[in-house]
Amino acid sequence: MKDYLNAISLLPEPFHTALAGVPPQFGALVNEVRLRAGGAVTLHTAGDVRYLSATGEPTLVYNDAVLTCSARDLQNVVFCLARRSLHTYQEMLARGFLPLSGGCKAGVAGCAVLRGGEVYAVTSFQSVNIRVCREYPGCSREVTEAAGTAGSFLIVGPPLSGKTTVLRDLCRRYSGADSLHPLKTAVIDERDEIASRAFGEGRNVGEHTDVLSLYPKAVGMEIALRTLSPDVIVLDEIGAEPEARAMLSAMNSGVRFVATAHGGSVEEVLRRPNIRTLVDAGVFEAAVLLAGRGEPCRVREAVRL
Repeated sequence: MKDYLNAISLLPEPFHTALAGVPPQFGALVNEVRLRAGGAVTLHTAGDVRYLSATGEPTLVYNDAVLTCSARDLQNVVFCLARRSLHTYQEMLARGFLPLSGGCKAGVAGCAVLRGGEVYAVTSFQSVNIRVCREYPGCSREVTEAAGTAGSFLIVGPPLSGKTTVLRDLCRRYSGADSLHPLKTAVIDERDEIASRAFGEGRNVGEHTDVLSLYPKAVGMEIALRTLSPDVIVLDEIGAEPEARAMLSAMNSGVRFVATAHGGSVEEVLRRPNIRTLVDAGVFEAAVLLAGRGEPCRVREAVRL
């Protein structure tokens, strides 16, 4: 319940009070809170979707009494999630998200403002998806056992399968104070989801971990390699060409990589040209597929590459 309350902490009224009023045993199961302009507020667990009464009672039945969010309400929701400074978060909004505290994230959709063919800003917000970040201590052990002797490996899974949670736990195992042989670990936290240090105390990612918050992954890797001498570099959601080029450039520097990629299967991920290039070049030695939202952080299969 603590992680759920943390995820909704910036919401304005009446949404904060109503959402905070759900039964604790239900709040502990919620992994997404969705608000849409002109629609009902919904809470998503691994198994179903619930509407919410104004008093905080989850219900499977849609009726006139459920809590709704007007278009005007939603603009205020985004304003509050952006800590009342849309300008500060303009670039992140243009990329479709807002970082919340403790590694939580809000996905944001609206009307794109283009400049030079690229999204420059977002207006007329239409929907917000708040994703609840939870810890599963020790969850990376099954992943590393599945990866075997692979020094560098890819963690694959669909949304809400626990990829980022596994990365965070892996950092603690690699570089924790209780490790006999800690590894110098560099986290390139482009979306502030792994360590969540950009806007607060953040999450524990190990005593011997250096965190580069909000750096584009390619830039962060270059800085880490030049100035931090890491043993391992940890990244979330790879796949773009700039970061692939940076990883290819760094592969002969003696550093290991652990990264995640969205996908329902290893085969699906390997069809992406940039990831295929990294695998063919030998950057990754194995891929570990997570089971999915019904069994977060659990391994479905491991594949040698």
